[in-house]
Amino acid sequence: MPVRSELHPLVERFARVRHAAAARYGPGSQAVSFLLYEELISVRTLLAADRSSTSLRSRAEHLVPAIQRWFDSGGVQTPAQAFHRTVAARPTVIEFDRACFEHRYRGPLDDLGPRAVHLHGREHALAVLDIGASYLYAVDDAGALRVWPQSFRLADLVFGWAPGRQDHRRVVHPMLVPERLRVRAAGELVVAGSPTCVSVVANLKSGHFRPPPDCAAEVRRAVVSALELPEPADVDVFTMPQPATADPIPEA
Repeated sequence: MPVRSELHPLVERFARVRHAAAARYGPGSQAVSFLLYEELISVRTLLAADRSSTSLRSRAEHLVPAIQRWFDSGGVQTPAQAFHRTVAARPTVIEFDRACFEHRYRGPLDDLGPRAVHLHGREHALAVLDIGASYLYAVDDAGALRVWPQSFRLADLVFGWAPGRQDHRRVVHPMLVPERLRVRAAGELVVAGSPTCVSVVANLKSGHFRPPPDCAAEVRRAVVSALELPEPADVDVFTMPQPATADPIPEA
């Protein structure tokens, strides 16, 4: 994979690293695809400083479908769950089982201390979120954007928690909405760019709620509203493939 000299220096660096990863792990490996994800975040950050760069915007437009193909192919996995059900449509609202939550997650949530933060306004959001850091988010059933106020390594969120890591106790999406356990969307997000020019890279990766692709519209709406972004805004939302058969919790 030759690196063309007319590429932006950052894009060129990613191309070199990606080429090395492809040689070591294979061109379709998770390592190569993950580098595309990281590159998109970096490109969005550079675009905040240079909105006129056609090469960077063209690169972002190329990266988005390439990353979505990775999600569609199952390169990013979520564990199978049978403790959720869809309780409303237009917009979709998904509920997690209360008994399962109280048994598995109430104690760990109480031990952690922090609670999810409802973002309202750009100034408040940027006081809570560090630009370039990775966070768990949920759009609750009222449409509010909630984030866990502690950032995590992007690799841990995308690939799962590395065995033996003790610096963070595991947080799961139902912990962000413990009162009603209902969401319009849930996944992971990164705020890129700068305080004056914000963009967001998000996904619908939640094994507990398993939001369908139509929930992407709710993520965009909630992010634009909570961060007071102008339209059109750079908000990338990657969707997850749905299981072939649903196994929802029974109706009460």
